[in-house]
Amino acid sequence: MLPHSIVEQLRHGRVTGQDYFFRSGIEKAPIDQVKVTVLGCVGDEQAERFHGGLERAMLQFDCDHYAQLSHLFPKSAPLFVDGGYGENLVVAGMNEHNICIGDKVAVGSVILQVTQPRQPCFKLNHRFKEPTIARYSQHNSKTGWFYRVLQEGEITRNDEIQVIERPYPQWTIDRVQHYLYAETDNLAATTELALLPTLGMEVKKVFQRRLATNEIENWHSRLEGLIKLEMRVVKIIVQSAAVKRFYLSRTDLGALPPFNVGAHVTVKLPNGLKCAYALCDSAIEGVYQIEVQRACDNQGGSQYMHEQVNIGDVLSVYEPVNEKE
Repeated sequence: MLPHSIVEQLRHGRVTGQDYFFRSGIEKAPIDQVKVTVLGCVGDEQAERFHGGLERAMLQFDCDHYAQLSHLFPKSAPLFVDGGYGENLVVAGMNEHNICIGDKVAVGSVILQVTQPRQPCFKLNHRFKEPTIARYSQHNSKTGWFYRVLQEGEITRNDEIQVIERPYPQWTIDRVQHYLYAETDNLAATTELALLPTLGMEVKKVFQRRLATNEIENWHSRLEGLIKLEMRVVKIIVQSAAVKRFYLSRTDLGALPPFNVGAHVTVKLPNGLKCAYALCDSAIEGVYQIEVQRACDNQGGSQYMHEQVNIGDVLSVYEPVNEKE
Protein backbone atom coordinates (compact mmCIF):
# COMPACT_ATOMS: atom_id res chain seq x y z
CA MET A 1 0.00 0.00 0.00
CA LEU A 2 1.27 3.47 -0.88
CA PRO A 3 1.79 5.91 2.02
CA HIS A 4 -1.10 8.04 3.20
CA SER A 5 -1.82 10.20 6.22
CA ILE A 6 -3.57 13.38 7.41
CA VAL A 7 -2.39 16.99 7.18
CA GLU A 8 -2.07 17.85 10.85
CA GLN A 9 -1.02 21.42 10.14
CA LEU A 10 -0.73 23.78 7.19
CA ARG A 11 1.87 26.53 7.60
CA HIS A 12 3.06 29.61 5.78
CA GLY A 13 4.80 32.81 6.78
CA ARG A 14 6.76 35.92 5.95
CA VAL A 15 10.49 36.50 6.02
CA THR A 16 11.79 37.65 9.40
CA GLY A 17 15.12 38.90 10.70
CA GLN A 18 16.90 42.21 10.22
CA ASP A 19 20.41 40.85 9.71
CA TYR A 20 21.05 40.35 5.99
CA PHE A 21 22.78 37.03 6.58
CA PHE A 22 20.12 35.56 8.83
CA ARG A 23 16.87 36.65 7.23
CA SER A 24 14.71 33.57 7.03
CA GLY A 25 11.24 32.35 6.16
CA ILE A 26 11.48 29.39 8.52
CA GLU A 27 9.11 30.86 11.12
CA LYS A 28 5.78 29.84 9.60
CA ALA A 29 2.36 30.14 11.28
CA PRO A 30 -0.43 27.54 11.17
CA ILE A 31 -3.41 28.26 8.94
CA ASP A 32 -6.66 26.39 8.34
CA GLN A 33 -6.75 26.58 4.56
CA VAL A 34 -4.45 27.74 1.77
CA LYS A 35 -4.63 28.26 -1.97
CA VAL A 36 -1.80 26.52 -3.81
CA THR A 37 -0.38 27.66 -7.16
CA VAL A 38 2.57 26.35 -9.13
CA LEU A 39 4.77 28.51 -6.87
CA GLY A 40 3.38 27.00 -3.67
CA CYS A 41 1.23 28.34 -0.85
CA VAL A 42 -0.14 31.80 -1.59
CA GLY A 43 1.35 34.22 0.97
CA ASP A 44 4.40 32.10 1.77
CA GLU A 45 7.74 33.91 1.51
CA GLN A 46 11.36 32.83 1.10
CA ALA A 47 14.43 34.78 2.19
CA GLU A 48 16.70 33.84 -0.70
CA ARG A 49 16.12 33.71 -4.44
CA PHE A 50 17.23 30.06 -4.62
CA HIS A 51 14.47 28.99 -2.22
CA GLY A 52 11.02 28.38 -3.60
CA GLY A 53 10.32 28.17 -7.32
CA LEU A 54 8.63 25.55 -9.43
CA GLU A 55 10.63 22.59 -8.10
CA ARG A 56 10.68 23.73 -4.47
CA ALA A 57 7.09 24.92 -4.30
CA MET A 58 6.18 23.17 -1.03
CA LEU A 59 8.08 21.47 1.78
CA GLN A 60 6.89 18.47 3.81
CA PHE A 61 8.49 17.07 6.97
CA ASP A 62 7.61 14.08 9.12
CA CYS A 63 6.56 15.51 12.49
CA ASP A 64 7.43 12.18 14.13
CA HIS A 65 11.07 13.25 13.77
CA TYR A 66 10.68 15.94 16.41
CA ALA A 67 10.41 13.49 19.32
CA GLN A 68 13.57 11.71 18.15
CA LEU A 69 15.44 15.00 17.76
CA SER A 70 14.34 16.15 21.21
CA HIS A 71 15.81 12.99 22.70
CA LEU A 72 19.10 13.37 20.83
CA PHE A 73 19.45 17.12 21.49
CA PRO A 74 17.79 17.69 24.88
CA LYS A 75 19.02 21.27 25.25
CA SER A 76 17.08 22.20 22.14
CA ALA A 77 14.04 20.06 22.97
CA PRO A 78 11.61 23.00 23.51
CA LEU A 79 12.32 24.15 19.96
CA PHE A 80 11.51 20.82 18.29
CA VAL A 81 7.84 21.51 17.66
CA ASP A 82 5.61 21.10 14.62
CA GLY A 83 6.71 23.50 11.93
CA GLY A 84 10.18 23.88 13.37
CA TYR A 85 11.90 22.93 10.11
CA GLY A 86 9.91 25.51 8.18
CA GLU A 87 7.67 22.97 6.50
CA ASN A 88 4.37 23.84 4.81
CA LEU A 89 2.87 20.40 5.43
CA VAL A 90 3.05 18.92 8.93
CA VAL A 91 2.32 15.22 8.45
CA ALA A 92 3.12 12.13 10.52
CA GLY A 93 4.20 8.79 9.07
CA MET A 94 5.28 9.92 5.62
CA ASN A 95 9.07 10.14 5.71
CA GLU A 96 12.32 9.92 3.78
CA HIS A 97 12.23 6.11 3.85
CA ASN A 98 8.77 5.65 2.34
CA ILE A 99 8.54 8.62 -0.04
CA CYS A 100 10.18 8.42 -3.47
CA ILE A 101 11.32 10.83 -6.13
CA GLY A 102 8.54 11.28 -8.68
CA ASP A 103 5.72 10.24 -6.32
CA LYS A 104 2.44 11.93 -7.22
CA VAL A 105 0.62 13.01 -4.07
CA ALA A 106 -3.04 14.04 -3.78
CA VAL A 107 -4.07 16.41 -0.99
CA GLY A 108 -7.27 18.45 -1.00
CA SER A 109 -7.83 19.48 -4.63
CA VAL A 110 -4.06 19.70 -5.25
CA ILE A 111 -1.77 17.22 -7.00
CA LEU A 112 1.91 17.41 -6.01
CA GLN A 113 5.01 15.58 -7.21
CA VAL A 114 8.11 14.86 -5.13
CA THR A 115 11.16 16.53 -6.68
CA GLN A 116 14.13 16.33 -4.31
CA PRO A 117 15.35 16.10 -0.71
CA ARG A 118 15.65 19.32 1.22
CA GLN A 119 19.35 20.19 1.55
CA PRO A 120 19.58 21.60 5.08
CA CYS A 121 21.61 24.73 5.73
CA PHE A 122 23.19 26.48 8.70
CA LYS A 123 19.98 28.39 9.46
CA LEU A 124 18.68 25.22 11.12
CA ASN A 125 21.66 25.46 13.49
CA HIS A 126 20.58 28.96 14.49
CA ARG A 127 16.91 27.99 14.64
CA PHE A 128 17.59 25.17 17.12
CA LYS A 129 20.60 26.74 18.87
CA GLU A 130 22.70 23.68 18.10
CA PRO A 131 25.63 23.91 15.64
CA THR A 132 25.39 20.31 14.42
CA ILE A 133 21.68 20.07 13.53
CA ALA A 134 22.04 20.76 9.81
CA ARG A 135 24.80 18.18 9.42
CA TYR A 136 22.94 15.60 11.55
CA SER A 137 19.75 16.11 9.53
CA GLN A 138 21.59 15.71 6.24
CA HIS A 139 23.35 12.49 7.20
CA ASN A 140 20.41 10.88 9.00
CA SER A 141 17.60 11.52 6.52
CA LYS A 142 15.67 13.97 8.66
CA THR A 143 15.35 16.72 6.10
CA GLY A 144 11.95 16.66 4.50
CA TRP A 145 11.42 16.97 0.74
CA PHE A 146 10.13 19.38 -1.86
CA TYR A 147 7.22 19.19 -4.28
CA ARG A 148 6.33 20.67 -7.63
CA VAL A 149 2.65 21.46 -8.13
CA LEU A 150 1.01 19.51 -10.96
CA GLN A 151 -2.53 20.67 -10.23
CA GLU A 152 -3.36 23.91 -8.45
CA GLY A 153 -6.15 24.07 -5.89
CA GLU A 154 -6.76 24.34 -2.15
CA ILE A 155 -5.64 22.37 0.88
CA THR A 156 -7.42 22.37 4.23
CA ARG A 157 -6.11 21.24 7.59
CA ASN A 158 -7.05 17.59 8.29
CA ASP A 159 -7.28 16.78 4.57
CA GLU A 160 -6.15 13.30 3.64
CA ILE A 161 -2.78 13.18 1.90
CA GLN A 162 -1.84 10.10 -0.11
CA VAL A 163 0.59 8.88 -2.74
CA ILE A 164 -1.46 7.99 -5.81
CA GLU A 165 1.30 7.09 -8.26
CA ARG A 166 4.88 5.84 -7.83
CA PRO A 167 7.01 5.70 -11.02
CA TYR A 168 10.38 5.18 -9.28
CA PRO A 169 9.92 2.97 -6.20
CA GLN A 170 13.67 2.31 -6.05
CA TRP A 171 14.51 5.98 -5.42
CA THR A 172 13.40 6.84 -1.92
CA ILE A 173 14.48 10.20 -0.53
CA ASP A 174 16.80 8.34 1.86
CA ARG A 175 18.48 6.40 -0.97
CA VAL A 176 19.05 9.55 -3.01
CA GLN A 177 20.64 11.17 0.05
CA HIS A 178 22.87 8.14 0.49
CA TYR A 179 24.44 8.74 -2.92
CA LEU A 180 24.49 12.51 -2.42
CA TYR A 181 26.42 12.41 0.86
CA ALA A 182 27.76 8.93 1.65
CA GLU A 183 28.51 6.63 -1.31
CA THR A 184 29.52 9.47 -3.58
CA ASP A 185 31.77 7.35 -5.81
CA ASN A 186 29.08 4.95 -7.03
CA LEU A 187 29.23 5.49 -10.79
CA ALA A 188 26.13 3.46 -11.63
CA ALA A 189 23.91 5.32 -9.15
CA THR A 190 25.39 8.68 -10.12
CA THR A 191 24.67 8.01 -13.79
CA GLU A 192 21.10 6.91 -13.14
CA LEU A 193 20.34 9.90 -10.92
CA ALA A 194 21.89 12.31 -13.42
CA LEU A 195 19.23 11.13 -15.89
CA LEU A 196 16.25 10.59 -13.56
CA PRO A 197 13.43 12.54 -15.29
CA THR A 198 11.48 13.78 -12.25
CA LEU A 199 14.44 14.59 -9.99
CA GLY A 200 14.70 18.33 -9.31
CA MET A 201 17.40 20.06 -11.35
CA GLU A 202 19.19 21.41 -8.27
CA VAL A 203 20.07 17.89 -7.17
CA LYS A 204 20.24 16.37 -10.64
CA LYS A 205 22.96 18.87 -11.58
CA VAL A 206 25.05 17.68 -8.62
CA PHE A 207 25.21 14.21 -10.14
CA GLN A 208 25.76 15.59 -13.63
CA ARG A 209 28.70 17.70 -12.41
CA ARG A 210 30.24 14.66 -10.74
CA LEU A 211 30.14 12.76 -14.01
CA ALA A 212 31.66 15.71 -15.87
CA THR A 213 34.39 16.64 -13.38
CA ASN A 214 34.93 13.55 -11.21
CA GLU A 215 34.90 15.90 -8.22
CA ILE A 216 32.87 15.70 -4.98
CA GLU A 217 31.29 18.77 -3.42
CA ASN A 218 32.30 20.35 -0.14
CA TRP A 219 29.09 21.04 1.79
CA HIS A 220 30.86 22.78 4.68
CA SER A 221 29.73 26.35 4.00
CA ARG A 222 26.07 25.34 3.60
CA LEU A 223 26.07 23.26 6.76
CA GLU A 224 28.26 25.41 8.97
CA GLY A 225 27.13 28.79 7.74
CA LEU A 226 30.26 30.41 6.43
CA ILE A 227 29.29 33.95 5.50
CA LYS A 228 31.03 35.58 2.55
CA LEU A 229 32.06 39.13 3.41
CA GLU A 230 33.14 41.83 1.00
CA MET A 231 36.32 43.25 2.54
CA ARG A 232 38.57 46.11 1.50
CA VAL A 233 42.35 46.07 1.85
CA VAL A 234 42.97 49.06 4.12
CA LYS A 235 46.68 48.57 4.83
CA ILE A 236 49.62 46.46 3.63
CA ILE A 237 52.87 46.05 5.54
CA VAL A 238 55.91 44.50 3.86
CA GLN A 239 57.47 42.47 6.65
CA SER A 240 60.18 40.94 4.50
CA ALA A 241 60.95 40.15 0.91
CA ALA A 242 58.78 37.06 1.22
CA VAL A 243 56.02 38.11 3.65
CA LYS A 244 53.31 40.75 3.48
CA ARG A 245 50.67 41.49 6.12
CA PHE A 246 47.25 42.54 4.78
CA TYR A 247 44.69 44.46 6.85
CA LEU A 248 41.09 43.83 5.80
CA SER A 249 37.91 45.69 6.79
CA ARG A 250 34.28 45.11 5.80
CA THR A 251 33.11 47.40 3.02
CA ASP A 252 29.79 47.95 4.83
CA LEU A 253 31.67 48.70 8.10
CA GLY A 254 29.66 45.98 9.88
CA ALA A 255 30.95 43.93 12.82
CA LEU A 256 33.33 41.10 12.05
CA PRO A 257 32.59 37.52 13.17
CA PRO A 258 34.85 36.62 16.13
CA PHE A 259 37.62 34.04 15.89
CA ASN A 260 39.84 31.93 18.12
CA VAL A 261 43.58 31.43 18.08
CA GLY A 262 44.45 29.22 15.13
CA ALA A 263 41.46 30.27 13.03
CA HIS A 264 41.76 30.86 9.30
CA VAL A 265 39.76 32.62 6.61
CA THR A 266 39.35 31.70 2.97
CA VAL A 267 39.95 34.50 0.49
CA LYS A 268 38.39 34.31 -2.98
CA LEU A 269 40.65 36.19 -5.36
CA PRO A 270 39.57 37.97 -8.57
CA ASN A 271 41.43 35.33 -10.60
CA GLY A 272 39.07 32.66 -9.21
CA LEU A 273 41.47 31.03 -6.74
CA LYS A 274 40.39 30.37 -3.17
CA CYS A 275 43.18 30.41 -0.58
CA ALA A 276 43.11 29.85 3.17
CA TYR A 277 45.18 32.10 5.42
CA ALA A 278 45.65 32.03 9.18
CA LEU A 279 44.35 35.05 11.05
CA CYS A 280 46.86 37.00 13.08
CA ASP A 281 45.95 37.89 16.64
CA SER A 282 44.73 41.46 16.28
CA ALA A 283 43.90 44.24 18.71
CA ILE A 284 42.51 46.46 15.96
CA GLU A 285 38.71 46.56 16.11
CA GLY A 286 36.96 45.89 12.81
CA VAL A 287 40.05 44.56 11.04
CA TYR A 288 41.27 41.10 10.09
CA GLN A 289 45.00 40.64 9.57
CA ILE A 290 46.51 37.91 7.45
CA GLU A 291 50.15 37.23 6.63
CA VAL A 292 50.87 35.92 3.16
CA GLN A 293 54.17 34.27 2.33
CA ARG A 294 55.19 34.44 -1.31
CA ALA A 295 55.30 31.02 -2.94
CA CYS A 296 57.38 29.96 -5.92
CA ASP A 297 54.37 28.99 -8.03
CA ASN A 298 53.68 31.96 -10.32
CA GLN A 299 50.02 30.98 -10.64
CA GLY A 300 49.44 30.57 -6.91
CA GLY A 301 47.27 32.70 -4.67
CA SER A 302 50.18 33.99 -2.62
CA GLN A 303 51.90 35.25 -5.75
CA TYR A 304 48.70 37.03 -6.77
CA MET A 305 48.34 38.59 -3.32
CA HIS A 306 51.93 39.87 -3.42
CA GLU A 307 51.88 41.21 -6.97
CA GLN A 308 48.29 42.16 -7.77
CA VAL A 309 46.50 43.15 -4.55
CA ASN A 310 46.76 46.79 -3.50
CA ILE A 311 45.30 49.09 -0.86
CA GLY A 312 41.67 49.82 -1.72
CA ASP A 313 41.05 46.53 -3.52
CA VAL A 314 37.94 44.58 -2.50
CA LEU A 315 38.18 40.83 -1.85
CA SER A 316 35.59 38.19 -0.98
CA VAL A 317 36.48 36.71 2.41
CA TYR A 318 34.63 33.85 4.08
CA GLU A 319 34.10 34.15 7.83
CA PRO A 320 36.68 32.45 10.09
CA VAL A 321 36.83 28.72 10.63
CA ASN A 322 38.00 28.06 14.17
CA GLU A 323 40.23 25.14 15.05
CA LYS A 324 38.30 22.39 16.82
CA GLU A 325 39.50 21.55 20.30
